[in-house]
Amino acid sequence: MTVSPKVRISPRSSQSVFCLIAALIVSFSVSAQYHSLCWRITGRGLKQPSYLYGTMHVSDKRVFHFGDKVTKAFDASRAYAMELDPDKALNPAVALSLVMKDGSRISRMLPDSDYRFADSVIKVATGFGLAPFDQVEPVLVTALLEVGSMGMTAGDTANMSEEMDLYFYRKAREQHKKQIGIETVDEQIAALHSLTYQEQAEQLRDAIEQMRHADGAGDKDLLKYYVQQDLDSLLAMSDESQMPDKFYKALVTDRNIRMADRIAEFIRKQPTFIAIGALHLPGAGGVIELLRRKGYTVEEWK
Repeated sequence: MTVSPKVRISPRSSQSVFCLIAALIVSFSVSAQYHSLCWRITGRGLKQPSYLYGTMHVSDKRVFHFGDKVTKAFDASRAYAMELDPDKALNPAVALSLVMKDGSRISRMLPDSDYRFADSVIKVATGFGLAPFDQVEPVLVTALLEVGSMGMTAGDTANMSEEMDLYFYRKAREQHKKQIGIETVDEQIAALHSLTYQEQAEQLRDAIEQMRHADGAGDKDLLKYYVQQDLDSLLAMSDESQMPDKFYKALVTDRNIRMADRIAEFIRKQPTFIAIGALHLPGAGGVIELLRRKGYTVEEWK
């Protein structure tokens, strides 16, 4: 419940809608500090290191070039942790909790031209457009819109069969590693519910407007900086975005604190490979700095 110059909502498979909006992280640091997707965690009496890896919730094959050190770190870990356990996200009750309870419909919340635009983009992601999602909360439609946009800007680039977090999840199961969901479904749904339906609809309309004028440039830069492992530039892009304070707190600040607290607990039990959205990592309020404040040594590993 997992991440550009606009609000980045990058879904992953059936459970990605809950970690989608996590791409806005704290203010950009003046000095460049974050030039790796993989970070080694040691110190505070840990017998073996754990590893923190910044993911991008897409299946674009360009983001799957991990390198030997990352592969070895994954293989050496006894557990795999991700933002949310996919099996728990597949519960039908989760989908029902994200249906608007007051009878509102997306088709009534958007002007006709916006609805047609969103419908055409979402067909890229789902194959059947916006109609089946007419009663779901607008924040999830924004998520679908973003993944559809990413699909259009990928052009002829071949995709993997699954998104990165789920790729690691499958590999962990093949290697019989312990699997850990860092957050619960209820926690991530509560974060999404920090905005009213109308406030979510405003965010959706803003996202549509930005996409109409962006021509995919932001998505291309996002992929470029990610492949270059340049988290500083990703933060600079995110810093241009605007998000209601209460939404930012629920989706970014509070989640970073919660994830850092729980990571600090389970890495003391076993060496763990931790995969969370890349933009949860850097910045003064990011997971890397929060773990350092707890006394751990967190250093680039690439």
